Amino acid sequence: MNTPATTCHWDHLQLCSDDPETTAAWFARCLGAEIVRRPGRVDLRIGPINLFITPVPPVSTTSAPTGIRVPGIDHFGVTVNDLDAAFAHLTRCEADIVEPIFQVRAGVRACFVRSPGNILVEILERRPAEMAFQ
Repeated sequence: MNTPATTCHWDHLQLCSDDPETTAAWFARCLGAEIVRRPGRVDLRIGPINLFITPVPPVSTTSAPTGIRVPGIDHFGVTVNDLDAAFAHLTRCEADIVEPIFQVRAGVRACFVRSPGNILVEILERRPAEMAFQ
């Protein structure tokens, strides 16, 4: 087995949005992200994860129908301890619910929301005691 010459560590996820301020505000309000302001930009932190937001001009393309995956980053996921409470919070803050709570497999439930900037986020709840495998 080949061993890589270098070891990689997580650094960040790059988001693109035609309105970074609105995107950052949504992540702070709906997912409890910390807004990190830097000269000329706004970024986010969710736990140890850095999310950098690059401003992009609005595009006029049709998005893929719900459930159809396209090349590129499909979504990213965050975990919560209580998905029902998180879903209620997301509903109160008028998040764009793409898919309500569903059972992924034994011990794992999830829902999908879309933030401003057309960013798909999976909210997961993992219950290891109920999982068939871990």
